[in-house]
Amino acid sequence: MPSESEYAEERSRLFEETLKKATEDIKVDCRRGCTYCCYGVTLWIKRVEAVLMVDFLNRLPLKERKEIWHRIKNYAKLYEEEAKRVGYAPSFPIKEEDLDIEKLGVIGGLGMNEVPCPFLEEHTGVCLIYEARPDMCRLMLYENSSVCKRDWENPLGFLWKREIAPFMDDIKARFFPRWKLKRGELSKKFPSLEQEKLEGEVGFVTHFIRFDPVRKVFKVTG
Repeated sequence: MPSESEYAEERSRLFEETLKKATEDIKVDCRRGCTYCCYGVTLWIKRVEAVLMVDFLNRLPLKERKEIWHRIKNYAKLYEEEAKRVGYAPSFPIKEEDLDIEKLGVIGGLGMNEVPCPFLEEHTGVCLIYEARPDMCRLMLYENSSVCKRDWENPLGFLWKREIAPFMDDIKARFFPRWKLKRGELSKKFPSLEQEKLEGEVGFVTHFIRFDPVRKVFKVTG
């Protein structure tokens, strides 16, 4: 019987393949090592994304796994404080369409704008889980990184809303119809798995991911 890990790996491959096809005629200035969108990330992820991340994290050396878990816990504490200030704490699990993106934007983009993602190694600009990064990171694409820089330096300039978000909306409009078809292919290839649970449930990163101090590995929970 196919495992959730096999599903997550195949899904990741198809996601990248589909996104590449959807953007082949668009100028995109994003690249590995560009980190302007790696701050204030609220890290609400799907269960399937947690599976992919955990499998990737457990291939890292033990020292790195411990350091990343320490970062995740610190990030979660800051997130919870800001979420409490904003007054938005959705139940878990929740469907992606029921999340209030505007409020998450306030928590991340304004309240935590200078806080790096726990998976970002700031001094090198390296994403420690780049191959297993969430969908939202893969879809965070724009045509001019200098605009992203200005937006990060001055979030109250609202460049995100005026310029970046519309560009991303266009990419999503191209991508998601294609992705719906690929999701159908995945469903047929993995009929024994609960695709709706894997794809439909979302939660904050610590809802899904835990570090087992005895076995010294990451686990998917929730």
